[in-house]
Amino acid sequence: MPKPAALFVAVAMTVTAACVGVIAAFGLDLGIGASLLAAFGALAAMAVVHLAFIRSPGADLGRLDDLDRVVTQLQSRLETMEARLSTLDGAASERARAATRPLVEEIAALGGLVTSVAKEVASHDAQITRLAGLVNLDAPVPAAPPPPADAAPARPAARAAPRPPADEPPRADPHPFDPDEPDEPAPLAAGNADRGLAARLELALRDDRLEIHLQPIVALPSRRRIHYEALSRIAEPDGLMSPDAFLSAAAAAGRTAEIDRRAIETAADVARRLVARGRTAAVFVNVAAETLADARGFRDLVALFERTPDLGRLVVLELSQAAFAGFGPVERDAVAALVERGARLSMDRTSDLRLEPRELSRLGVRFVKVAADRLLDPDAARGSAIHPADLSSLLARQGVDLIATHVEEERTVPELLDMDVKAAQGFLFGLPRPVRPSRPDAPEPPQQPTQLRPIPTVVSG
Repeated sequence: MPKPAALFVAVAMTVTAACVGVIAAFGLDLGIGASLLAAFGALAAMAVVHLAFIRSPGADLGRLDDLDRVVTQLQSRLETMEARLSTLDGAASERARAATRPLVEEIAALGGLVTSVAKEVASHDAQITRLAGLVNLDAPVPAAPPPPADAAPARPAARAAPRPPADEPPRADPHPFDPDEPDEPAPLAAGNADRGLAARLELALRDDRLEIHLQPIVALPSRRRIHYEALSRIAEPDGLMSPDAFLSAAAAAGRTAEIDRRAIETAADVARRLVARGRTAAVFVNVAAETLADARGFRDLVALFERTPDLGRLVVLELSQAAFAGFGPVERDAVAALVERGARLSMDRTSDLRLEPRELSRLGVRFVKVAADRLLDPDAARGSAIHPADLSSLLARQGVDLIATHVEEERTVPELLDMDVKAAQGFLFGLPRPVRPSRPDAPEPPQQPTQLRPIPTVVSG
């Protein structure tokens, strides 16, 4: 017991004993001797009781010291064990890195080898394409006589395949599109200006020689084909005419809306064939802004969507960012009318990343295509409130999927995955390939009771 407490107890017992003596002397009329004896007796009794109830502090203090010593020893041992475990962990990690370093280096070397082989194959394919386009281009081509001004050109009953000149050896057609086979390039005709581009375009449309080639859009990182983009081509005797060669002539002749309508119809037929094979891919079709501004072309598109209820699920209308930026009241009303009838839109050739996802969703845009080089460009974030790394998630919140285009190198894929890009398109995943024409006499594919999977939301809606 501490000294102040012991002193207080002694004083209290003394006072109590004195009170007992006073009570005995004056209250009980005892003598002085008897009163003193009673006081000392009370004091002795209280001292005995106090000594009986208090404990010896020596044993408790000893036990506390022992516990403190044991705790200190345990703490020291724990610190020693933690130091040993840290040493063992570092040694194990270093040993694991040393053991796996040769394997990692070998995998990296194999990846570099595969990349170099892919580049060589792509270079060879490009050379073969150029050589195929240059074969017999110097041979004279007879010019078709122009039709009379007062006579409408008669449409042939059946489409005839163009025949090469007699002195030209037979040339194999490009391999038709089949998603399960490897991709092959298709030669593009440079387009001879001396034949008259407008006349050639008119003959091609009259003979129904407008074709579409499909390029796959894959999901990342699985690289499973989920959608396709339809690229318009015009079949010529000397190869294929690319859109860059005939779109200007088509716009000057007022045939852009007709070309877009035919491309949409053909893409819808291809999408139906894919659905019949158990695929749920949609086909992206480029549409010119002139088609929306053309009253007749717009009416044809609206009629096409009204008589084809599933067209919005099969086809995605694709317009450039410049077309969206140049929309006037007519184009906005046309887009709204198409969206009301189930059309889905895609913004292509997006160079300005200062996007408004909510506004795009309100317009009916469900996909935004940005070139991979633009997404990975460090200067792309300047002047924009959206960093390219956050663009995919920000668009996804409004139901818009981001697709990286022009992916041509393998090293670009990991960087796109770091930016949470879930879909990509480019020569790395497949070249544009012609579509095998459907045969009316071909048997229908067996209808299996399979459940169609929903279109993945990562890249397409």
